[in-house]
Amino acid sequence: MDLILSDLHANLHALRVVLRHARRRAIQRFVILGDLVGYGANPNQVLDHLRELRPRVALRGNHDHACTEEGQDLSFSPPARQAALWTRERLSRENLHFLQELPIGPLYVGDDYAIAHGSPVDEDAYLLHPRDALTAFEAFKGSLCFFGHTHLPGFFELDEVAGTLQWQNPQPGEWVDLVPGRRYLVNPGSVGQPRDRDPRLSFMAFDPRRRRVRLIRLEYDVRGAARAILKAGLHPHLAERLGFGM
Repeated sequence: MDLILSDLHANLHALRVVLRHARRRAIQRFVILGDLVGYGANPNQVLDHLRELRPRVALRGNHDHACTEEGQDLSFSPPARQAALWTRERLSRENLHFLQELPIGPLYVGDDYAIAHGSPVDEDAYLLHPRDALTAFEAFKGSLCFFGHTHLPGFFELDEVAGTLQWQNPQPGEWVDLVPGRRYLVNPGSVGQPRDRDPRLSFMAFDPRRRRVRLIRLEYDVRGAARAILKAGLHPHLAERLGFGM
């Protein structure tokens, strides 16, 4: 069983819940789709935990890039830019090096599937519309790619024989079989900053042998994460949005 995690955004309160969930299960691999930091108040603690995970596959997100290299946050909103600068000034040497060494997607996890942050085409691209998904399908080999960046859980399903492309919203807790012969772009949602108006953290389990995915939503200490953001002196909007899941 693989756990697919994305957009943790330095939210230690959420990550602790995910790790407790993982300890009770036979997790074979942790797969992390980027944006480990940015927005949240605990970048070093989150990265310390992630560096200890074994086995682990991880790639870089746009916030990871912005938090390690000046000038990469110019397109960010003022709160996000402030958080990137704040994070950059506080990263330990070990965690700065860890982020700088993260590969850029798309990355292949064995022969089973690909992973990307924004899109297999561009880590900064948002996969929101069918036209963008069609371009993304052309950018990777195989039937399955997990991606993040939008913070919206769900998946694009492409049936090339029928000529159809649909966005699906799976129900939390239910296994969804990936149909042989079809191709998938799957988003596990965000651990650290959900944006689908559900404040519960979001990630996915993937069973490579049975080729099926399961969306997992868990409660965590949202108020504690928000208080940590305010205590750190980060923009209040970053704390407020956690309670609304947006």
